[in-house]
Amino acid sequence: MDFFRRQNWNIIGKSWLWFTISGIVLLGGVVAWATMGLNKGIDFAGGTIVTYSLGRPVATTPSEEVSVIGQIRDALRGMGIERSEILVAGGDHIYIRTYAVANDEEAAARDKAIQEALDRLYGQQYGPITWLGRETVGPVVGAELRSAALRAVIIGELLILIYVWVRYQFWFGLAAILALAHDVLATTGTMALFRIELNSWYVAVILTVVGYSVNDSVVIFDRIRENRGRHRHAPLGPIVNASLLETMARSINTVLTVVFTLTALLMFGGPVIHGFALAMLVGIGFGTYSSIFIAAPLVVMFDNWARRRTGRTVVTPAYSAATVAGPSVSPAAPEAEVETEEEKPRVSAAETMRRAAEAAQDEKRQLRRLRRAKKRAKRSKGKG
Repeated sequence: MDFFRRQNWNIIGKSWLWFTISGIVLLGGVVAWATMGLNKGIDFAGGTIVTYSLGRPVATTPSEEVSVIGQIRDALRGMGIERSEILVAGGDHIYIRTYAVANDEEAAARDKAIQEALDRLYGQQYGPITWLGRETVGPVVGAELRSAALRAVIIGELLILIYVWVRYQFWFGLAAILALAHDVLATTGTMALFRIELNSWYVAVILTVVGYSVNDSVVIFDRIRENRGRHRHAPLGPIVNASLLETMARSINTVLTVVFTLTALLMFGGPVIHGFALAMLVGIGFGTYSSIFIAAPLVVMFDNWARRRTGRTVVTPAYSAATVAGPSVSPAAPEAEVETEEEKPRVSAAETMRRAAEAAQDEKRQLRRLRRAKKRAKRSKGKG
């Protein structure tokens, strides 16, 4: 997979495009989140558990339990109960968890309707169907657990910032946690926009996406550090751009293996894990995107900002990968002699960094010559 290494795509030069795309996605998600709210499932909202017993076991193996749960879920959908959690215990006890209703009369009517549906399904062969009672339960993911999960994410991001800061630079750590915040907000906003029902599994999705994204970012940062060591005189922009192209194959291969597995779960896993697989697909996609197109460009942007504050030379467009890839053409040259894009030889990422380092050295030499010329001019003026 040396295809990407042989390219000279100017990813860093189009940072404004990647930031604009992310801004649109985040804005749409935040607006949907603020206006429609999250579609909280039973684990977040709470509900009631209704228990029924059968005269004979209806399921004795795990595969039979899956089949029974599917039949009951279809029957509940026919009654207008779209959201429910069903458990078969001991083969002859059925637990159905649904949303709480307004009052006891409605709850009793619903319990009776469910019992009649179970009787139609299993009463003749496994009956009689007996209602054992109803119990009101609170949300599994309560306010305290949500607060603990939020604290864990914040502490984790701070530790990631410190780790990346110590291993690389502060700007690398700041870019990494901003990319993680981008992934969490974009994934949650997408779930709100498409009204995906969220249950306790969503906490696991967010933590997994955060871990996956920071791992991909650290791989890219490590390559940037290696290339900076080899090309000390090259500006940071071309180095980051070349490092992205060198690690692009690894990032794509890794995400494809995950996408294939999640797609199989989404297509064949059934409705129980449909939301989980979809949220993982969205989160992993945003995590890969942010590592390449958000975290790395942010490192260059922060570095340029720091150079401006300290008065050091800032990476200008003249040092972009596309510009230093080949010899420049004089403005006075005839139009017929200007090479077209198709005629220009393809330049690798490593060659781009080498030429960028040479261009930086040439500029330093020119600046030194200019300073010496100014000093000579001052001395001559003073003697005159």
